[in-house]
Amino acid sequence: MEVKRVNETQRTTSEEARRIGDAIGVDWGRFDLEQFRRGLDVEFEHGSHDPQTDVTGDDPILTGKIAFAHMKEFPDYYERLERMEAEAEREWSAKKS
Repeated sequence: MEVKRVNETQRTTSEEARRIGDAIGVDWGRFDLEQFRRGLDVEFEHGSHDPQTDVTGDDPILTGKIAFAHMKEFPDYYERLERMEAEAEREWSAKKS
């Protein structure tokens, strides 16, 4: 299964996310497609763009499984992660000033 990069941050489309989720058995009645799509975008950061931290080789199924594992713990995992990263960015920016 191939996922085409929409831009450098690997913007996964909803259609691609659904295909990946279907392939790994995501129950769309329990899990939100947009959260999963956002999760794929986040987890693709651990792909081939940084060889030191590449754990997936940009494989969409492996990447999907990582996103799904996080969402099984907390269905809104990526929404929470986004808030936490924004807060951390503000704190670190203030420390650099």
